[in-house]
Amino acid sequence: MDITPPTAHSAAFGKPRKPDTLLPMERPLSAREEGYARCVAAGMSYAEAFRKAGLKASTAGSMSSQIAIMNKTPRVRARILELKKLADSEIESTFAERASWLRLIVSADPDELTRVVREPCDSCWTDHEIAAAYGVHFAPTPFHEDRPPLPDTQKPRPSCAFCRGEGHTRVVVTPTDELSPAGRALFKGASQDDKGVIKIQMHDQATALDMLNRMHSSYVTRSLNMNVNAAVTPARDTDPQEALRLFDAPGGP
Repeated sequence: MDITPPTAHSAAFGKPRKPDTLLPMERPLSAREEGYARCVAAGMSYAEAFRKAGLKASTAGSMSSQIAIMNKTPRVRARILELKKLADSEIESTFAERASWLRLIVSADPDELTRVVREPCDSCWTDHEIAAAYGVHFAPTPFHEDRPPLPDTQKPRPSCAFCRGEGHTRVVVTPTDELSPAGRALFKGASQDDKGVIKIQMHDQATALDMLNRMHSSYVTRSLNMNVNAAVTPARDTDPQEALRLFDAPGGP
């Protein structure tokens, strides 16, 4: 019995089948072809891209021929389309990020960057006053009355004889790591002078809103130019009624 493995041809077709031929690998773009594709995808003219890519031609006709060949080369054309798609997606991503950042600025609360706090004066909570307040809190209550709360030494003492419970008021700058995303976007920077005064810079919310509206084409600014032919007599020969009539009638008096 013949157990020879089947050949690559069949007797029914009479002729042996040719083995599959391997397609040649497409060569990569040269440095100049890549440079030309990048320049064209960036919006340059063909002639400018030709020169920027380092390509040379002795005459204008030779340049036109080389540009035509370059534009007809499939791998160059495919690379240009690929780069244009990448540029478009990058523009869309940048647009979305920019719009998101502007929305944060517009929605931010400026009061988040700084706050006014009231602190106890130096005489509010002396050691003696703290001990007395704790003594009142822990004192026994024979009739099961509610104990006075523990003293809040972060607030002015209402019975203070010096500040009368008013304490001291000062402005506190919120640390940047405690800001919300909107507050962080609104924060532009800070500076401190030699006297220790801190100045906070913020992005202009009105400008941010205007930029956001322009990005989304919320409004369109149009200008109208009109050319009017009017015979205007010299001012010295025109009375007030005549002048008003000229302005009211663009077609002339």
